[in-house]
Amino acid sequence: MISELILSGIIGILLFILIWEKRENKKETARFINALIARTSDQYRDLELTAKVKPIEPPIQKEPDLVPENEIPDKKFEDIIKEIIG
Repeated sequence: MISELILSGIIGILLFILIWEKRENKKETARFINALIARTSDQYRDLELTAKVKPIEPPIQKEPDLVPENEIPDKKFEDIIKEIIG
């Protein structure tokens, strides 16, 4: 019973180390590729900074609630004009 707990703990730690190592390897590979792409140290710095910055998503624009004049009944159209004019 105790040996099974110890063994499962060791397996869990080894899995954690394996996952962490793969993650770190992925980061190092990305840095290496950035270093190969960059021609100067400034370009390398810029590539490293762009990897850390999250892209800004543009705000979602609503469609205006405009209705064509020919779809509005005449009476309602006259009321709207009177409301605008005063």
